[in-house]
Amino acid sequence: WTEQESHMDGRGPSQGGMHHASRGQHQGMGMDQGQGAMHGQQPFGAPDLNNPMFHMAASQGAQFFDQGQKMISSNVSQYVSMQLLRHYFQVDTPYVAKKLKILLMPFMHKHWHREKDEGDGMYPYAPPRDCVNAPDLYIPVMSFVTYILIVGYHMGQEKSFTPEVLGKTGSSGLVMLVLEVLALKVGFYLLDGPRNSFLDFVSWSGYKYVGITLCCLVRVFLGKTLQMCLLFFTGGCMSWFMFKTVANSLILADTRHQGGGSSLTKQYFVLSLAALQLPVCWIMGI
Repeated sequence: WTEQESHMDGRGPSQGGMHHASRGQHQGMGMDQGQGAMHGQQPFGAPDLNNPMFHMAASQGAQFFDQGQKMISSNVSQYVSMQLLRHYFQVDTPYVAKKLKILLMPFMHKHWHREKDEGDGMYPYAPPRDCVNAPDLYIPVMSFVTYILIVGYHMGQEKSFTPEVLGKTGSSGLVMLVLEVLALKVGFYLLDGPRNSFLDFVSWSGYKYVGITLCCLVRVFLGKTLQMCLLFFTGGCMSWFMFKTVANSLILADTRHQGGGSSLTKQYFVLSLAALQLPVCWIMGI
């Protein structure tokens, strides 16, 4: 009966065996290809953790962070009171979450007034953990360090990483930060604004690295097109944040104390600072 069935199908026993062998080979090739897809090349957009440049970037980033931390801890006390510096690091998890929400969605924030410190501290305003509008240094420092490490990782992916990349990235970021802090300090002085601590200006200027870091992450994992779209959004958010923050300190505070109107020069100064945020974010991106 089996032989008759084979003849009726037009195939001999040898042909039937060849057919089964061929089908087995195809199944074996399919299984090999499936296993190769599972264990071979990584999906598109996923980081290549076996890339030696990635490990070099991670190692150099850790060394750069350790050296920077030692340098700051050994030299900052010469120029800034440690008690004042601790004021800017008095943060907790709820504050960080609320502050990041304000930085990424400032249009939804309504009250920008800073609360006074009811204690007898050396700083007249409440610390960050007690007032979400208070400037801090924890978020700017962490976002700036993360930005440097992401740039190093991106260069490692592009196989163009060198240890000097981290130093150049950190130096360019600090230069941009110092220039903006100087502009704020000189502007407040010439416009007879309140005598804010220069650490306030460092904090305000450093907040932009939250959006810059987010854009760099999108560039690394999702591509340049989405990065550009996000850049316009985060740049606009930073412009609005800077506008409301500086205006509340320079214009509204002056109006509350003197009872008069604000000068056009102060308004132009605030608008100029707000307008510069998007170009700066674009320059510092990757």
